[in-house]
Amino acid sequence: MRSCGMAAQTLMLTAKSMGYDSCPMDGFDFEAVGKLINLPKDHVIAMFVVIGKALSPAHPRGGQVTLDEVLIKNKF
Repeated sequence: MRSCGMAAQTLMLTAKSMGYDSCPMDGFDFEAVGKLINLPKDHVIAMFVVIGKALSPAHPRGGQVTLDEVLIKNKF
């Protein structure tokens, strides 16, 4: 699964460098999708990556802490 994450990140960074937007997807019914695409029994789905052109800017993410709350300078 770690390799799948790195592959997805590379795909997303490459898409961005080509002017596309992307979004990793999780939280879907893995088994149902596997049946839908006739996934062989010895394969698993790690995640989906959607790539395309955004119709509008992304909404701001809520709940993020400020940089001052997570960055420690010149001490442990």
